[in-house]
Amino acid sequence: MMHELIHAWNRYWFSPGSPRTLGYARLTICVVTAVWFGSFISSLPAWFGSDGLLNSQLSRQLMQFDQSPIWHNWSPLWISNNTTLYGAWLILGIVLSLLGATGIGGRAVLLTLLAWVIAWSHRITWLQGPVEPALVASLAYLIVEPGTRIIGNPRTKASPTANSSDTWLAGLALRLLQTHWWLLVAAGLLSQLASVIWWRGEGVWWLASAERSHLFSVELLRARPGITNAISHGVVVMQMWALWLVVIPTARPIGIGLGVVVACIYGIVADQLLYGALLCGMLISFVASRRD
Repeated sequence: MMHELIHAWNRYWFSPGSPRTLGYARLTICVVTAVWFGSFISSLPAWFGSDGLLNSQLSRQLMQFDQSPIWHNWSPLWISNNTTLYGAWLILGIVLSLLGATGIGGRAVLLTLLAWVIAWSHRITWLQGPVEPALVASLAYLIVEPGTRIIGNPRTKASPTANSSDTWLAGLALRLLQTHWWLLVAAGLLSQLASVIWWRGEGVWWLASAERSHLFSVELLRARPGITNAISHGVVVMQMWALWLVVIPTARPIGIGLGVVVACIYGIVADQLLYGALLCGMLISFVASRRD
């Protein structure tokens, strides 16, 4: 029995995977990263200027109040409140993200992009949401194996399948993305099941009342308890089905489809657009897996 467990473990983590599938996942994740960087540009003075709500001095005081050591949030951006410097950082981050999306530069670009993302996420520590930890982890997995380049590959025209042969590093990177996607959705589901409002079917109502939903409003749901309960319970059930079916090879296409719906729920219903888009990028790792 122990031999079978070891064999199953090695088969799960080290079976060859498709670099082409990984390339499409990298493309989506890096585009999300570019949008993430760009989303801060218009609000730089309000947040990080000399009189901003999170200028360097105030942010340091908040971390001291929270008893969080400054070295836990290392970043070269702590040295200044210059919004021009911050803008240049964000623009370079967008450029690195687009280079990473195409596959140009391989691991070197992705490693630089990862450091760029970590430095910025540490500077905006009080603005972080669910997208930042998942984004850092996803980029780290892509450094294991970046996958097929989208453009700039001289071998693509001569041999379309030159880079499509399965490798164990690609399989490992895909498994890391798959496992992390599954755990993220499972954690979200468990957090809902731990709250009585989702058991009562009121979850969507509370999201709308807190103005945390792009799709629903209090005016739309008022006097419609049946619809509110059905949507709230449907959100929970949809995640359960997605988590179950995506790990069954024969039912995986259905699980992937439900996973897209789950990502849309997070993006539109729960007002987490970038997080939903990132979940879609990670979900691509389940597509066209030749060996499971």
